[in-house]
Amino acid sequence: MSNDYKQTALPGFLGGRFGGFAKAMLLAVGFTVLVFFIFALLLTYTGLSESTIPFIVIITAVASVVLAGAVTGKRAGQRGYLNGALTGVAYMALLYIISLLVGGDFYFGTYILILLIIGLLGGAFGGILGINLSGRRRR
Repeated sequence: MSNDYKQTALPGFLGGRFGGFAKAMLLAVGFTVLVFFIFALLLTYTGLSESTIPFIVIITAVASVVLAGAVTGKRAGQRGYLNGALTGVAYMALLYIISLLVGGDFYFGTYILILLIIGLLGGAFGGILGINLSGRRRR
């Protein structure tokens, strides 16, 4: 049996191919940093209002989670929804930890819960896309 289809509990995420998860997380974080950098330039050099910040943050987070889920799902080859969902929640948790380190206070409320749900659903959607786009589905 080829190494690509090794039977594990969670292939691609924790099942021996941790590199797919790491690649997905790095890609998502890189995408987020790039979008935030471009947005910061737009805020600085144009008349763009600061009231758009929350909207851009949510849109960027959703796009990053879907991207990370798709990469993880594509590399997993099966159970893309599960691998993507776990990657999405991990990404949102990473964003929360970074925001705590940068200077925020510990806060767990509705907003954080919504971000975790967005991570879960966006990652699962991305994982499904990754499986369908990879062409390596097993029946």
